[in-house]
Amino acid sequence: MSVPPEQRGRAGATAADIQAHYDVGKDFYGLWLDPGLTYSCALWDGITGDPARTDLLLRAQRAKLRYHLAQAGVTADGRLLDIGCGWGSLLRTATEETGVRHAVGLTLSADQHAHVRSLRLPGVDVRIQDWRDHEPDEPYDGIVSIGAFEHFTHLDMPHDERITAYRAFFARCAAWLPPFGRLSLQTIALTDGSDLDGPVPAFFAREVFPGSALPRLSEITTACEPYFAITAVREDSADYVRTLRGWSTRLVRAREEAESLVGPDTYRRYRTYLRASEIVFMRQASTLYRITLRRRQCRVR
Repeated sequence: MSVPPEQRGRAGATAADIQAHYDVGKDFYGLWLDPGLTYSCALWDGITGDPARTDLLLRAQRAKLRYHLAQAGVTADGRLLDIGCGWGSLLRTATEETGVRHAVGLTLSADQHAHVRSLRLPGVDVRIQDWRDHEPDEPYDGIVSIGAFEHFTHLDMPHDERITAYRAFFARCAAWLPPFGRLSLQTIALTDGSDLDGPVPAFFAREVFPGSALPRLSEITTACEPYFAITAVREDSADYVRTLRGWSTRLVRAREEAESLVGPDTYRRYRTYLRASEIVFMRQASTLYRITLRRRQCRVR
């Protein structure tokens, strides 16, 4: 599958945008994330109790990672691409539990890159690299992307340009997979009733993801159609409410240490962001999708 030239343009968050949010400091994030530093919505199926409890949060995050690896069809001795690898929790699970023999993680965060390298995971190659610049030596058996899709466009882009940007992502993923290979995608998204020019998108772009914008499910389905068939969709906004509530509680409990690490202003900004995000998901102004996509045998023209 070749990628059309018109689908190779730049859009969305820059490396500086990503670093503005994710390079605040691993020690700061470590105060309120789970011990694996998984910075995305957990999977709470069958898990009850206080989401701020370390053991329960870790269990729910591991369930999420295992879910995506299974949906991507990654098995022992397979090759995995993790687009937006964060601090490496999926890569670690893939190598230690699934037996993946070769995995590549892409990030634009220098802090995350350094941390994943420090883990010395066997067979893992972590790169500070935009997915648009990635050129693998051979196809992957499966691809996972958790919490990166939100960074692929920005608020000022017209609808048709957003579709083009998303389609470029799916085109490249399809080119890296064999026929019927799978991509497991997790992204925050706007619900159908949310206004693209409203306060929720502006809030996320200003306080959470600079240079970024939330997609709609309709945009994802339109953009992927030439390259992938969607085989499963989970809408898990309730899971994000629980995850955000757990993070927020843990951050408040660690206020003194957090302020010593990043200062009172940054602490307040993150405290406000986590609580406001929880309210946004509770009101269903935004949601969380976990989408399984299967590469088509050949490109649809």
